[in-house]
Amino acid sequence: MATARKFSEQILKQLNTKHSESAFMPTFVNGHWRPGKFSARRQAELRKACLLNNIDPVAIGMPAPKPKGVLHRKPPKGHKQQRQYAEKQAAIQKNLDDMPNKIRKWKEDLAKEKSKSTPTLPF
Repeated sequence: MATARKFSEQILKQLNTKHSESAFMPTFVNGHWRPGKFSARRQAELRKACLLNNIDPVAIGMPAPKPKGVLHRKPPKGHKQQRQYAEKQAAIQKNLDDMPNKIRKWKEDLAKEKSKSTPTLPF
């Protein structure tokens, strides 16, 4: 349950007056930046007081709230073993599919080596 907010008399008095845009934004005057009349904290209090009293904050001169941008999130990096798991499994599966050919070739090579080592003479 939300608690009731209590705003100062000064904030509630500001709700009834129309302010210029420069009262809320810093301005560049004579080569120097001048802060706005209201600090960011006071602006937040004013905006909340307006919303609780059913007053449009733009009606008293506050700038319209900026639309929130799209959040671009990168996927987590993870561990190297986890990142390469699919690639490693694909390589293992490829080697398993090729295994009968490798065994057959190995047996042929083994038979050739054996035939070379057997003597040609019958005795």
